[in-house]
Amino acid sequence: MKKFIHISFCTVIGIALALSIVNFNRQGNVLSTEKRSIAPIPKHITDFKDWDTCFNDRFGYREQLINIANFIDYDILHKTIKNSKAFKGKDGWFFYINAADGNNQGDYSKTNLLNEDELAKFKAEIQENAKWCSDNGIKCLFVICPNKHNVYPEYHILDRPEGITRTEQLLSVFNESGIKCIYPLDYLLEKKKTDTIPLYYETDTHWNDLGAYYAFEAIKEEIVKMFPDKNFPNIEYKRKVSYSETAGDIPPMLNIKEAKSTRISLSPIKGSFKDYYVYTKNEERDGVISKGKNKNLPKVVIFRDSFFTAMTKYLSTLFSNAEYNWRRITDDDKKSILANKPDLIIFESVERNAVTIAKE
Repeated sequence: MKKFIHISFCTVIGIALALSIVNFNRQGNVLSTEKRSIAPIPKHITDFKDWDTCFNDRFGYREQLINIANFIDYDILHKTIKNSKAFKGKDGWFFYINAADGNNQGDYSKTNLLNEDELAKFKAEIQENAKWCSDNGIKCLFVICPNKHNVYPEYHILDRPEGITRTEQLLSVFNESGIKCIYPLDYLLEKKKTDTIPLYYETDTHWNDLGAYYAFEAIKEEIVKMFPDKNFPNIEYKRKVSYSETAGDIPPMLNIKEAKSTRISLSPIKGSFKDYYVYTKNEERDGVISKGKNKNLPKVVIFRDSFFTAMTKYLSTLFSNAEYNWRRITDDDKKSILANKPDLIIFESVERNAVTIAKE
């Protein structure tokens, strides 16, 4: 009986290997589920390391076999699904931990604290930007968007240690410098207590429309203080809630095709966003420009990342002209700004990359 099992096992493995080789992917260039380029086929037979990487990306039935492995690991053996970029947390929540993109895990475990020299460098950078704005008669505001795990640590697989965070270090520098920075974590946590709808996507790195709206409320409060003579609109919003099994940027990093996520959208109860502004350009990463209907409102230029994508529709209601740039400010930007002088510049970054908010 043991011999039969042994032979059967070897036969199954042999067939699987043979099928993987016979169905080797020679054409594909992109791994759509993982959102990355596929390893190229080496030019020389002696490039052994390259062949190893190539076969790992191109062996036949790769996606199906990974899905089967995930099913066995998580649904049968109840292991944690995790790799270097992401992991599946509790109750269907997913978290992004790519060390090459801000190191969320370092933020969570508080192992990425800055030393005195690094804090001094950060201080010099934000002061330089703030001084340039002040010297040119432009107000400035910094915004740090909280990491998802700070708002929903209960779904993380690890308990968070006690002690100061890197963001608290950065906020201390802002306070010492007298430079205003909005970090709406406490406000989001308060709203989370009373709102039954999640503020971040369960399956995505980002906050959803509701989380972005609450953060907008905190930002708007500060903008109203900056421009007390302006008559900013007060818009009431209605909600529309739905659910998706395929949404979110994190499951594909784990080769997971389906994972339930709450979807929510907000729109004005009376009228629409078009009653307040129109987009003259809306190319996401390549730039967004909105023109407000009320020409007496201030003008703003924003340097931001993907977290302000959901913020754009709310923030644009406050300005006669809003320009959103998906990058840090450059010398070329400063020349353009002086030629088309705004009233305000907003510097925004997600928390995991906040140390580069003033300069890449």
